[in-house]
Amino acid sequence: MRRVALDTSVVVAASLAAHDRHEPARVTVETALAGDGGAILPVPVVFEAYAVLTRLPPRWRLRADAAERALRETYAQRATLIGLHDAGDAWQLVGDLAREGLVGGIAHDAHVVACARAGGATALATLNRRDFARLDLGGMTLIVP
Repeated sequence: MRRVALDTSVVVAASLAAHDRHEPARVTVETALAGDGGAILPVPVVFEAYAVLTRLPPRWRLRADAAERALRETYAQRATLIGLHDAGDAWQLVGDLAREGLVGGIAHDAHVVACARAGGATALATLNRRDFARLDLGGMTLIVP
């Protein structure tokens, strides 16, 4: 059974018809949502996708209600929302990052990976392979549409 976790880059591209990677992202999302294992949506992805969709340049920006509706209608009933289980998991993740000398934006990517792993993902769909290349994916494969 294949369970695909979705990264913000894929969620945003799939949400915006004007995005240059919209079609491959849309197909990847729909395939993941329809798959036998179902899609995993890490909690940090929901918040980052909402933030991005509501703060894009004006011609692509979605109103708050439209962004919320698009995310909810696409994922609420069709994906499993996964966050870290408790504060101990969060502190463990920050400690791991510090020990590995990983700083900056990769902390967010590590949070996405940790949520995906907690949900039993076997793959992670992203448009940003390089962002995840330095992280231990725990056996997950990357899907880059």
